[in-house]
Amino acid sequence: MEAPCDDGGVESAVQPGLVPEIDQAELVAQLRGGGVTLVDVLSPESFAANHIPLAINLPVADIPSRAADVVRDRAAPIVVYCGGPT
Repeated sequence: MEAPCDDGGVESAVQPGLVPEIDQAELVAQLRGGGVTLVDVLSPESFAANHIPLAINLPVADIPSRAADVVRDRAAPIVVYCGGPT
């Protein structure tokens, strides 16, 4: 399956519907409570232009090589987004 992103399409082995989704209100509540890691997978340029506060930038292509260094709290749920605040 291919997912759109500003870095081009990315391949995913995850079937649609198998990854839980949360809405904006739930994300805001989790961010305020400090119980989630928010990862923006857009390019550094897109991240710099527009991103959700508290998000960590980890472009899709860099996930295999940088995730262990960038995602500090591995016990916290990780929310990934591609597309900036809406």
